[in-house]
This record gives sequence, structure tokens and C-alpha cells, in this order.
Amino acid sequence: MPPEAQPTGSAPPKPAELFDGLDPACVRYADDRARRRLTPVLTRWAERDNAGQWRRVKHSASRTIYRFAPSDGQGVLYLKHFHNLSILHRLQRRLGTSDAPCEMRFSKYLSGRDVPVQTVLATCHHNGTEWLISEAVEPAVPADRWHAEQLAAGHHGAIRAATVALAELVGRMHAGGVIHRDLHCGNVLVRTDSPARLVLMDLHRMARRRRRVRRAANLAQLLHDRLLWTTRSQRLRFLKHYLRASETSGSLRGWVRLVEPMGRRHHRRQNAHRDRRIFGTNRYFARLKIGGWRAHVVLDSKRQIPGSAATGSVFCAEAWRAVLADPDALFVGPDVEVVKDSASGYIVRRRLQVGDQTVDAYIKRPRRKRPIRWLTDLFRLSRPLRAFRMGHALLGRHIYTALPLAAMEKRRGRFLVDSILITEAVGSALHLNRFLNRYFGSSAEAGELDARARHRLGREVLWQLGRLVRRLNEEGFAHRDLKATNLLVYGDPRRRRRPDLIMVDLDGVRRVRHVSERERFRGLMRLNVSLLECPVVNRAGRLRMLLGYLRRPGAGRINFRPAWSVLARWSERKIRRQIASRQKRQKAQRRNRS
Repeated sequence: MPPEAQPTGSAPPKPAELFDGLDPACVRYADDRARRRLTPVLTRWAERDNAGQWRRVKHSASRTIYRFAPSDGQGVLYLKHFHNLSILHRLQRRLGTSDAPCEMRFSKYLSGRDVPVQTVLATCHHNGTEWLISEAVEPAVPADRWHAEQLAAGHHGAIRAATVALAELVGRMHAGGVIHRDLHCGNVLVRTDSPARLVLMDLHRMARRRRRVRRAANLAQLLHDRLLWTTRSQRLRFLKHYLRASETSGSLRGWVRLVEPMGRRHHRRQNAHRDRRIFGTNRYFARLKIGGWRAHVVLDSKRQIPGSAATGSVFCAEAWRAVLADPDALFVGPDVEVVKDSASGYIVRRRLQVGDQTVDAYIKRPRRKRPIRWLTDLFRLSRPLRAFRMGHALLGRHIYTALPLAAMEKRRGRFLVDSILITEAVGSALHLNRFLNRYFGSSAEAGELDARARHRLGREVLWQLGRLVRRLNEEGFAHRDLKATNLLVYGDPRRRRRPDLIMVDLDGVRRVRHVSERERFRGLMRLNVSLLECPVVNRAGRLRMLLGYLRRPGAGRINFRPAWSVLARWSERKIRRQIASRQKRQKAQRRNRS
């Protein structure tokens, strides 16, 4: 079977297998230099003389990329094998207008216009397969990873130089009438020997477009990719140098007003596309049917969650099937620790063996407190499936949550009989109030930090708390149970690690079309009341949490007093209701005892 006809889930062929019966006439070289360099290499690959010098670096449903170093010592090469099975791609291969020729054509065109791109040396259509060979860009790292490393190290000068270089690269590309339909920093390499030297990758996603709206939409893709990790000043600096390099008419303010709405629309489309994959079967998720149960499980995680061991693991669907084969057995065993047993649910903590991976997990079985839930569950997903979808939707928006590993439900007809949720336990993380009491107060652990470090730590955590609520509202989420016990803080300040906030217990999170002012203040009010239970957080600390929510890039000076007075009034009412509810429960307990 030729590689093109292989099923998506099968193992990709080795590079030597792509050259079986290779017809030299099928290979198109970029120039004579590429022909002289690659002819001996392709001959040895066809004869399988150096089949041990390859390494697969990426594999997906559409393409596989290999890295190999020829024995002639003339530099590392990359082989990209295209095997998309769609009808459109098959037709393009027949017509010779598919991805490999497109990539070589744009590589030659942009190189002639001083746009740094990866150099494609040769392409081939052979036996129904399609591949290309390009020169390696080394030493280099993807720009998104490089940016995160520089931010952590505080190298703002290198970031400024790379921002200008990226603006000039994109500007010259657009000046040549070309756009990149997948423009994000993962497709840009930064040379580690010279951070200001950038190289553009994945050229098969390029197209000829000259209209101004197309260029703005292309910039909106890049804005979506870097919005959370750049300041407004950095984005304006990028746009200023871009306009100069692209020789585009229009003012800086006009382009900002054009690109930002497009960036918001692109952000919504991307998130909606990723949310649709959560309940599908793909590289990251799988759907399983086990007896009368319907389950959704995680195979891989694209997001790195602080303190999570499972995000670096790859699971197998069959391994999950073996784990979930007996749902009742999940709650029994020598290592099971009962965390909660109440009218709302039963929660245990244990270690699960999923294939060759061991995961520390919480397992939750919800219970119905009111009979009306039997009726409402007819028309909606169960609580575990809603929490599974919500958790991965938040992770896709870079809001940290405990990783939902699996969710399953059992129905008879449309009636929900049982449901189970499995989430990862975040190691060495503390609840918000406990973290603040330990490191922001005068405990033994806090004694290892000086007063200035403790003050800076408290400000950072409370500021992040306000920004977390703002991010939730900006993404169209409302939380009806946002309190300190549902927030974890991961990070050890004694090791100079920046603390990260992680959300747990997502039953109270829901999506809304528009977050009203009432819903905004309701979340802030619950947090404010929770912080009142933490004696080390004073009025100034709670005010800093509010300012973290109110401040936005370019907003200038904030008049916080009206919001602060409303928050104080709502918090006072909430405390009175809590006291009344507590007194009512105490009276009921006394009556039951008598």
C-alpha cells in the first residue's frame, strides 16, 4: 500500500520507504546547487544505505516531518511527507498544485525579496506520494517558546529587538503580495545565535493576496497568538515598524481600529473550533462506549498546567477502556482516600494506572439534592460531562484548571442514571487562603522571606486573582461559586517561583452571551467575602484584587470608588445571608438532637 493510502492512525513510513522505485524524473530541484547536493543523498536513501540516520520530529493527519543528517556532512536536512487524504488534496496532487510545489514556489519567491524563509531544495510526486526536502534552520527554537523563556528571564531588550525583526519580516512578506494563512509564532523560528534573526516556516499555507483587508486579517491571527503575552506598547511598536516595512498607506490609529476587531472575531472562531474537538475523536480526545456507559477521555494535552504531571503524558484509548471498564471499582481499593461524602456528591482521591502512566486523581460521583434534577437532566449533559467540556474550554483560553482526565455517564433512554468525573490532583498546590496565611503572614514558612518579599508576593497573588476574574468575564464565562476554596495556588516563593492560580470544581461555571454587571460583581463579591476569612489580607489587599479586575491596557487612571462601594455593600449583604443560613442550620441540628 503506498503511504498516501495508509489510514490516518497507522504508523508513518520510514524515509527510505518513500524512495522505493524512485524515478529521478519525478524530482524537481530548486536549482543546480540543490541537484548536486541531493542526488547522492537520494540515491543512498533509495538503496537504504543510511536508513538509520533519520528521526521523526512531527506527525499529524496531514503530514510527517523527519530530520536526517547525510553522511557527506553537508548539513542537516528535513524531509516533509504530505499525506492528507481529503478529495481536494488528492485532486491538487494530480494537477501538480498541491502543498509541496506551493512551498517551493513561495520559498524561491520570498527569498528573492529578502524575506527570511526556510530554503526548499527539492519536491517530488512519486507513486501517489508527495514530499519535499528543505535545509535545516539551526540552531533555532520556535518563537513562542523563545518568547516565554525571555519573559521568564526578564530579557526585555531581546524581546524588543525580535518584535522589530518580526514586524519587518511580516511587512516585507505583505509588500510582496503574500499572506501566511497560519501566521502564529509557532511557525516562526528564532536563531539562538542571533535573536534578531527570524525565519518563517510552513510555507505551504501561503497565498497571493494584496487587498488591505486580507493583510489586516493576517495580522489579526498574529494578534490572537500573542495577545496574552504582550503589552499594548509592544503591539503598537510592532504595528509601527510593520507599516514602515510594508509601505502601506494609512495611519497607525486607523490600522489599530481595523486589526483589533478582526483579532476579536478570529479569537472567537478559533476558540469555537477548539471547543468542538473536545467531544470528538482526534489526537487529544477520544469517545468510548463501555457497556451502558458513554465516556470521553483525554489522550494528550496541548496546554502545560503548573504542577501537572499528566500534561506531559500521552494516553491510549484502550488503556482508558481498561480503567473505566468497572466504574464502581474506581471508588474502592487500599489507596482510596475519601475526600467528601455529602448530599451533593461523593469524592475520593487515589492513584490510577492508565497503561504505563500513573496519575494522582480525584474521582467524583455527583448526587442529586433535589428531585427536579431528574427532569432537567433529560435536556442537558450530566455535571461531569459539563465540567469536562468547561475545563478544556478554559484551558484552551489559557485559564488554568485542574486537568479533566475523563468523564462518563450512563442513561436509560434519556434518563440520567449515573455519572463520574475524573480530574488530576495538582501536586503541592495550596488553597488560596492557606497559601496566603502561610507565606503572607508570620508563619515559619513566611519567616524565610523578608518583609519586602512577602509584600510583593501578596500583591502578585491578589492582582492575579482580579485578573483571573476579568479573563473569565472577557471570555464569556460566569462563575456562581467563585470562592477561595475553589482556587489553588501553585508555586514555592522560597524557590523564587512565580505563583500560579488554578481553578477547581467547575460545576458553577457557565457560558453566557453577555456578562452583565450584576454577574461581574457577584463573582468579585464572593471572592471579597472569602478573603475576609483570611486575616492576613487587609482592606488594601482586597482593593488590589478589585484593581486587578478593573485595570485594562490603555485604560489610564481608574476611578475605583464607585465599584468599591458597590462591592462593599454586596459583600455585607452576603455575610448577613451566610450568618442567617448558618443559624438556621444550627437550630435544625438542635431540634434533631432533642
